[in-house]
Amino acid sequence: MQVVDNIHNSANTNASTGEMEATTRPEETIEQVRDLLFGNAQRSLEDKLTLLKEEMRSSIKELKEEFEKELATIRAMVEELERNSEKRQLDSHKEIGAAISQLGATVSELGSRRTGR
Repeated sequence: MQVVDNIHNSANTNASTGEMEATTRPEETIEQVRDLLFGNAQRSLEDKLTLLKEEMRSSIKELKEEFEKELATIRAMVEELERNSEKRQLDSHKEIGAAISQLGATVSELGSRRTGR
């Protein structure tokens, strides 16, 4: 009978040790189960997200470079327009000055004709 009691006590001791391990580390057990069930899918998803991030960074870099080129082109065009506008304005001032000089000469000529009569 004592042998049966020893076996029973040994089984209870082993069971309580197993129960204690299960109750002290349920998070680890759950994580192991999750990893077994979803680990490959999660790693695959993380790899795809990493590739997507790299593609996005590359695309953003290309867009930024293209934008900077376009902006430089636009700035050059604006500067050209400013130069052309200034040249046209100076040409207009010269034409107005010449027209005023010609008008002055005509008025002087008309005045001298009148006094010469």
